[in-house]
Amino acid sequence: MTENDNHHQIFEKYDKDHVLICRWTMDKIERKDSTVWIMNHFFVNPKENTTQILDKEMPTALKLAQKSALPIWPLDPVVIAYFAQHQEFAQYWYHRPFTL
Repeated sequence: MTENDNHHQIFEKYDKDHVLICRWTMDKIERKDSTVWIMNHFFVNPKENTTQILDKEMPTALKLAQKSALPIWPLDPVVIAYFAQHQEFAQYWYHRPFTL
């Protein structure tokens, strides 16, 4: 099974002391209009810099969207704000809010 065939993707990062730095998931779902990746809650340890973590992790989400040719539907407000600030996600953003 390839990475894109797995309908549930889990991403976790730990520090050298095995303390969770961040965790996020993506699920491939069938919608009436298309198949999409849903990006669920993006957890960042409060002791970490959220902006730096997003800058390190979001290229993974973009690469998955590009490889699978499927859009991403971000549900977490932090990720939505990140997508709004990074034009490279525009063509992969499913259900982009009209107010952005």
